[in-house]
Amino acid sequence: MKRPLLFIFILTMIVFSANRASADPFDMALGGKAGTPGLGLELTIRLLESLNTRVGFNAFTYGYDFEVDDFNYDADLNLFTAMLLADWHAFGNDFRFTGGIVLNENEIDAVGTTDQDLVVINDNGYRAADVGDLKTTIGFNSFAPYFGIGWGNAVGDNYFNFSLDLGVILSGAPNATLTANGPLASDPDFQRDLAAEADEVEEEGENFDIYPVLALGFNFQF
Repeated sequence: MKRPLLFIFILTMIVFSANRASADPFDMALGGKAGTPGLGLELTIRLLESLNTRVGFNAFTYGYDFEVDDFNYDADLNLFTAMLLADWHAFGNDFRFTGGIVLNENEIDAVGTTDQDLVVINDNGYRAADVGDLKTTIGFNSFAPYFGIGWGNAVGDNYFNFSLDLGVILSGAPNATLTANGPLASDPDFQRDLAAEADEVEEEGENFDIYPVLALGFNFQF
């Protein structure tokens, strides 16, 4: 993951947002979040009476398994996102519409192993010892839009506030790279079959092309 790029992005957005904030000492709030994007920190700044901006990041790792053909994959969904969002409190209360942009470094890393002596890849048979283990990385669009609704105003009337976010990150179609560590790893014919196997692995990543966001937060004004 491009972690330095993420932190530069976050710092830039914080400086930009802070320059837009008024002198009112209660126009900013810092909070923590937990939900499907992971665990995160978030800064909220009031821009207008009914319009806030938020910048923050989330990170976590989920482990899960899946199977493609003769290979069992031990996978990790590595979550790391930075978000720049705008909240519109259209009705003058805590309900809000939210939209923004996400710097999306979410990816799936998986290692495929088999207990078979012979395996089939793209309808072609290979000795498992010649193939070795399969390692794959599934990535998504680096930038993705976010749309959602929520409840809570971090810069509202109270020093402490709870919040709820419900939305989606439109991550886009997944892109998988697949490599092997066996003796056939550099064979051209095997490489073509491996590319076809990567297409099947990408189908596993399609479950995350629209990534759901459900998150609870706690904010403190300063």
